[in-house]
Amino acid sequence: MERNEIFLYVDKSTDPDKIKGMVPFRVSDRHIFFGPGETRFRADLWKRFLARTDDFVPNVNLYVIAVNDVRSENDVRKILWLGRIERFMTFAVAYSLLKDPEFEPLINVEDAKGNNMSPLHLDPVDVAGRLSGYRHRSDYHNKTSRDGIPEWVKDVADPRMKRDFGVAGKEMLLADVSMRRKILTRDCCFVLENIFFAQGEGMELADKFVSLMSEWQPGQNVDRTGIFGYSKDRNGKTKMNKMKGSHMHIRWRVADAMIDYLLDNTPGYERPLE
Repeated sequence: MERNEIFLYVDKSTDPDKIKGMVPFRVSDRHIFFGPGETRFRADLWKRFLARTDDFVPNVNLYVIAVNDVRSENDVRKILWLGRIERFMTFAVAYSLLKDPEFEPLINVEDAKGNNMSPLHLDPVDVAGRLSGYRHRSDYHNKTSRDGIPEWVKDVADPRMKRDFGVAGKEMLLADVSMRRKILTRDCCFVLENIFFAQGEGMELADKFVSLMSEWQPGQNVDRTGIFGYSKDRNGKTKMNKMKGSHMHIRWRVADAMIDYLLDNTPGYERPLE
């Protein structure tokens, strides 16, 4: 049996039927691009898959599941998207995707005001053939925080290392290119097989999915909305648990059973013959 792992996270959207924003980005019926945002999640993936390389194809089945956020146990929770990671890349490597006709939609993603909001928002700056920084190529994440570091810089660089890079306008350069892997510890994006992507209707959380979430979190009183269970606060009042950390990593038998069920029951998806 093939090895399966699942990364499950809560999308910022409270709409159970539609993804808001540019990440993830539905490139086509075949592929999803996951770029900036979800900083802790991508930093964890960078550490595991890109700490020693710039381009990595996993040899196990890695799936990402996103559910919508909820404010109370009365809200509706659904799966917003599901994909299988085909390739991890730095943004420098991902920039070359724009030469592929399938990924041309990422060149310019125009909003109502005419701004380019492409989530593939960086192009590499090379000096003597080495990645030396990035240039901001779209309007996505163009705000600057109180610490003076633009959002697009924080998409790839650890702000605690700000003494080791400089920002001038739309360009960020490393002070010492040999320090790249100690500074650009968020430089991770990935392309996924598009299994499900909500475009007006999210995927209902079936009893089987809820049962497996409960099995992965024994004793947490999981239900269809509170998929991370419930606990008591200091006053003894029951409260719905939020996601702890950047994502939930589901493995082993539960992951195999969950993926087996979802691939057989995802609307519009035809599971490849083995």
